[in-house]
Amino acid sequence: MRALILGAAGKTGRAVLAALSRLPGIEVVYLADADAESLCRMVNYPAPFSVHLRYLEAGEERSLRERISEADLVVGCLGPFHLHELQVIRVVVETGRDYLSLCDDAATTREALFLQEEAQRTGSRVLLGCGMTPGLSNLLALRAASRLEEVRNLTFYWRPGPVSSLGEGAIRHLIRSFSGKAVLLKGGREEAVRAGSWPEPVEFPPPSGRMFSHYFNHPECLTVPRFLPQVQDVCFRAGSGSLGVDILLQCLSRVGDEGYLDVFLGALQLARGRKRSQDDHCPSLIRVTAEGVRQGRRMKISVAAAGDYYRASACLTASAVEWVRSEPPAGLYAPEEALNHPWTFERLRTSGLRFYLAEEGNGSI
Repeated sequence: MRALILGAAGKTGRAVLAALSRLPGIEVVYLADADAESLCRMVNYPAPFSVHLRYLEAGEERSLRERISEADLVVGCLGPFHLHELQVIRVVVETGRDYLSLCDDAATTREALFLQEEAQRTGSRVLLGCGMTPGLSNLLALRAASRLEEVRNLTFYWRPGPVSSLGEGAIRHLIRSFSGKAVLLKGGREEAVRAGSWPEPVEFPPPSGRMFSHYFNHPECLTVPRFLPQVQDVCFRAGSGSLGVDILLQCLSRVGDEGYLDVFLGALQLARGRKRSQDDHCPSLIRVTAEGVRQGRRMKISVAAAGDYYRASACLTASAVEWVRSEPPAGLYAPEEALNHPWTFERLRTSGLRFYLAEEGNGSI
């Protein structure tokens, strides 16, 4: 198998490369990125396969096609995903390549779903979301829902971890997802609310404890209801763990990407220099709460996972490679359709993730 990692020089791309190096059957990996300096530092990466560097101008279709033409399998780590992801998916589908996307942009996911028939025609298999969120978040939703006979509500809560430990693409994604409208399902119908609004306290497993979460625009609200059509209410909420940082991110989202974002990123670089122990570790938490009925009683089931955001995302990607090797039918897939297998969770346990389960009964109906 010849694999191509788009955005290979970023934090997610490097974690994915490490995960692929533990998989058998990969002969060549092409590393593509616009950051030539960071890319060159990866040339001597100790891997059981050949590693080749490729400069990538993601905004130019010709550059994309040249890179994608060399591989059988493409892994998309090219965040923030609202910039180039839809073009990447279109090229992948047109050329019939398999694609594992870590895309976490809701609008892009919505547009990509319309390419289902073309993917089936060209033989392309595309997995939309194979990171910690979306990805693991979707699988936790299925686990929570499976403990109920009737599921009515699903709420996702996400704490990405210290902002100073995130890569630039992830920070830009946070800012974008706090802007505009957040999609949610209410009473079985899709609605939109102002992203970043309505702060709500949520309890996470220790040591995080209580934090505030806000409406956040994310793909789970688009794909999970397709798999669990009986659910009437679905929403995604997120917070950094610091209300002050949340407010700052929301302010940046109002002035736009070009506003004061470079100043903010520069300040984070200084923070990283003072706290180098956090550079390679980003403790992240995802909690999914399902509300419904079991044995005639109203129940609330919460399933949570805590661990390193990049390591968990790379682990899900490695599981997605195994899914591709099982040769599923061509088409576009969401994580809940492709990765809900025991071997996925077995692999996740080896990544150092901690899982939590809580049940609360609210009396008879």
